[in-house]
Amino acid sequence: MSTPRWMPRTAALLALALATGACTEKPPGGPDTPDGGETCAPANRNDEIRLGLAPACEGCHLAGNKPFFASLTAFENGLVYDERYVKRGDPENSLLVQMLEATAPGSYRQMPLGQRYDELVASGHVSLTIDQVKAWIRELPPPPGRLEVPDPEAFTVRRLSAEELVVSLMDQLGLTLEDFVSTSDPNWRNKAYVVNGGKLFVWPGDWSPGISNEYVSDSRSVERYDALGGGNSLVYRKKDVGFGPSAAQTLVQMSQAWCARAVDKKSNTAVLRYVTLADTTAKNPDAVQKNLRALYLRMLGQPPSDAEAKQLFEQVYLPLEAQSTRLGWIGVCASLIRHPLWLTY
Repeated sequence: MSTPRWMPRTAALLALALATGACTEKPPGGPDTPDGGETCAPANRNDEIRLGLAPACEGCHLAGNKPFFASLTAFENGLVYDERYVKRGDPENSLLVQMLEATAPGSYRQMPLGQRYDELVASGHVSLTIDQVKAWIRELPPPPGRLEVPDPEAFTVRRLSAEELVVSLMDQLGLTLEDFVSTSDPNWRNKAYVVNGGKLFVWPGDWSPGISNEYVSDSRSVERYDALGGGNSLVYRKKDVGFGPSAAQTLVQMSQAWCARAVDKKSNTAVLRYVTLADTTAKNPDAVQKNLRALYLRMLGQPPSDAEAKQLFEQVYLPLEAQSTRLGWIGVCASLIRHPLWLTY
């Protein structure tokens, strides 16, 4: 399948954007950068501590109702200068230290969950020690008169989560559960789903009613969801907010299989809104162009520029239309799903 020239550039932009919010400068006591390259310099002492704690803490606190590690502003506003967590000058009575030492009162005796902080330090996963955290709290200056507030015009970006990928793609492509699972039992919606083979179903392992062991020929629905970075509360696995090779490979396969499912589905206008598979560039060029632009708008939320529409048409659709219009529209659909504007929020 041909790849337009803009895809490598946009993929690089995506990687840069996703990495921007997860910069990990050398924490206090950490090693120098091996390759001698530039690192993200911490803005102040508070930022050094944020970056030092991040490898242990940002997995749970990068988003959600306590996104302490989303930015320096979030760290200072939500944690550093909130006396529920940090008592300036008194580390022993600071809840942050107590959680790191696994001696905190209440339901959560330790943070992070699953492994003690000192064990993470010993294993080299984290280089900032508890003693360094205590020293920082002892020396913590009073908060500024007014803490920095979020800038509503600031550019932020994150990748779509695994559940957002699954739900959004089903909706945009006009697909439903009936397109992937067996519906022969009248009560199928109230039972664990029996997965039909050959359709590359993707489904979380902790969503009800779950996946049956009565697979037709596809037993990897949950594995694909895991590869997309999905968490699983039943096995205490956190979401993966990165976008690594496993997620990319799974999304490539998912985009091609699901776009094919959408194109082949009868009376489905999600992809083929203004054309049928009988319409070719030679027979009905205006309809092909109109459908391409409409599909771009549907998938990416903005109309394409003339240059973008031309590239998508000439580099993806036309080479594949030479084999069949079906392949042409599957290729266009799949390439849009892999576009950074679709992958990010």
